[in-house]
Amino acid sequence: GLTTNFNPFSWFQNRLTLGLDKNDRLNRLFYTIDRTGRQPWGATNAQGAMYRYLPVTHVWTADYAGTITNQFTSDISSSFSAGMQLNSRRFEAHETIGQGLVANRLNLISAAATTRANQEFEEQTSLGFFVQEQIGWRNRLFGTAAVRVDDNSAFGQEFSVVVYPKASLSYVISDEPFFNLRGVESLRLRTAWGRAGNAPAPFSADRTFAAAVTTVGDVSVNQLQAASYGNPNLKAETGEELELGFDASLFAGRLGLEFTYYNQRTKDALVSVPNPPSTGFGSGGPSGYCCSHFINVGEIANSGLELLLTGTPLSLRDVSWETTLSLATNRNRLVSFGGAREEITFGAFASVQRHREGYPLGGFWAVDVQRDAQGQPILQNGNVVVDFDNEIFMGSMLPTREIGLTNTLTLFGNLRLFANVDYKGGNYQWCAICSVRNRIDLNTWEVNNPSADPVDVLVWRSLQTLTHIMPADFLKLREVSVTYTLPTTWSQAFRSERASLSLSGRNLWMWTRYEGTSDPEVTFYSTSNFTHLDYASTPMTRRMVASLRLAF
Repeated sequence: GLTTNFNPFSWFQNRLTLGLDKNDRLNRLFYTIDRTGRQPWGATNAQGAMYRYLPVTHVWTADYAGTITNQFTSDISSSFSAGMQLNSRRFEAHETIGQGLVANRLNLISAAATTRANQEFEEQTSLGFFVQEQIGWRNRLFGTAAVRVDDNSAFGQEFSVVVYPKASLSYVISDEPFFNLRGVESLRLRTAWGRAGNAPAPFSADRTFAAAVTTVGDVSVNQLQAASYGNPNLKAETGEELELGFDASLFAGRLGLEFTYYNQRTKDALVSVPNPPSTGFGSGGPSGYCCSHFINVGEIANSGLELLLTGTPLSLRDVSWETTLSLATNRNRLVSFGGAREEITFGAFASVQRHREGYPLGGFWAVDVQRDAQGQPILQNGNVVVDFDNEIFMGSMLPTREIGLTNTLTLFGNLRLFANVDYKGGNYQWCAICSVRNRIDLNTWEVNNPSADPVDVLVWRSLQTLTHIMPADFLKLREVSVTYTLPTTWSQAFRSERASLSLSGRNLWMWTRYEGTSDPEVTFYSTSNFTHLDYASTPMTRRMVASLRLAF
């Protein structure tokens, strides 16, 4: 990247940043020839296979901002800014596949019995302009107003640009002569309102086609076939948010406090829905690109509180202790579909999630077996009957509360001990692997426990989902580290000004209410917005890291 500053006058500042993020990778996957006859990697790879995937991503950015400052009077100041931002992303990937090798050492794709090639291409460009004016009074009251205009290549043909206004007001009330709260050195009140948005993914608005080969008589001919449904009316997802809060410094800076209340309303939300069967594009559910398309729907609400406490409980010559506590809540719900539809049902292995008005987006819904007045399962012909007509709302897929605690202890100025604990809760997880195993594999504890109630075993083996949607609260020891700053005489041996040794461990311990097979924070579809499930997902790794850092 390149950044240049041009200030022709003291009151006129200019900054231009140009950048290129270039990411080239090579992924190789090699299956040796199977000599066991068991085909552990599948029949297609039993004779040996070689896969090469070369993704290339280029992101070009240009960012300009100019600011004009003016001191109108001794009390009133002004800062006017204008600028533009350009972001262009280009992604291209080539995949080559060779199957059927003569020998393991002859693993060139061109030497395989059958070869295939695939190519991917995406390009998306966004361009935005903004103007902003900030007025200050006595360096304690500040008002800001701004407007931003964005255009994006992924917008539909029936939609052009989007306008995002914003305004904010902050007041350092502690600078007023009448302010006299004991122990409070600084207090700033603030409020802000603004709009922001998200652009659709590339090709979401376009109806696309793919090449295909068909046979007419005895002749193979090329043709086009439909690939994705598209939506020419697709536009940006727009959110409007109001924030109220304050920042305070107390007891000679030993305690800091930041509090924020936010209320966000998102309109024209981008939601994936199954294609209507009448289109001929398939309707396999929102997780399949070929079988779904994006639409803009109604209104989504998010509200909550954020609290940040920073403190220095101990500050001595040889010992200091710093701590940070953060708390956050969030309430998410789908206010309205805007008449587009009644609800969207989705989920992997079972339809356990819903976009339903009045409930959280992607909330989990379960079905139980039919039960009598005493809550006991009703048997018919020696088996339980799943009550598909009465769904039970379990909860949100997203955490509704989060807590973080960080402590740093510094001894003798050169030994630093650090620990970070993180809690998230109020959400649920769908243990799809639990449901599948109990239904098709008798070698699980729930159905193979010799002391288990036979009726309970029938419940576990049925298509009910109530027992497999579980609370996903967890508490993690995110990181523990020890850092020792070497004496200056030691660092000079490396010809450096400063040197330090660190040893850290991450994800060392976890407590959770989740009774599934994996880490409740990990989901099988890592790139999905809403489809959350545990299907033999790999938990976060525990890591130990040792490092030596030198400053020159």
